[in-house]
Amino acid sequence: MKMVKPQHADVQLWNKMQTGDELALAKLIKLHFNFLINYGCRFVKDRDFVKDCVQEIFIEIWQKKDRICVPDSVRAYLLTCVRKRVIRQGERQRIMQDEPTFFENAEYLYDMGWSVENEIIENETTSEIGERVKRSIERLPKRQQEVLYLQYFQNLSRNEIAEIMNINIQSVSNLLHSAFNGFRQHWSAVLWLVTSFIFS
Repeated sequence: MKMVKPQHADVQLWNKMQTGDELALAKLIKLHFNFLINYGCRFVKDRDFVKDCVQEIFIEIWQKKDRICVPDSVRAYLLTCVRKRVIRQGERQRIMQDEPTFFENAEYLYDMGWSVENEIIENETTSEIGERVKRSIERLPKRQQEVLYLQYFQNLSRNEIAEIMNINIQSVSNLLHSAFNGFRQHWSAVLWLVTSFIFS
């Protein structure tokens, strides 16, 4: 049986939704609702506020379904909508975070592959190393953090990231390059921690 790629499944659902298929809309919401809320909460901690924003976006999409073109990437389109609405509404209500937090779970950061040693480190060590990695990343400018988050946590392409952040593809590449250079400046302490556990 031939597998349908997620982006193709999204487009199929979008096409059905445009014909008035409420079930297709419900499936789109189910597929994307949670990660849209999680992304919005990087800018505003009020989860109920972000949830309302996401719901409003889907309501508008349904109301304008016959006038909205099928996006190349449904996920990127939805993330773009969430980013714009949460920031705009958050600024109006003065509930924007001064410092958006893109990386909160240290264990996930460690699993991103920052260290080639992750297979041989004890579980109790992983959390500490992950916390060090997290602090290193938090030293980066917020736009660099966002690019890393979108690429490694949302698995988005550079084209999709450019669309979401309203920048060109070269700017995405530049931000990623700067992020890795900045991260390497703080990497020695993390690497020392890894090797100290390996050879202790």
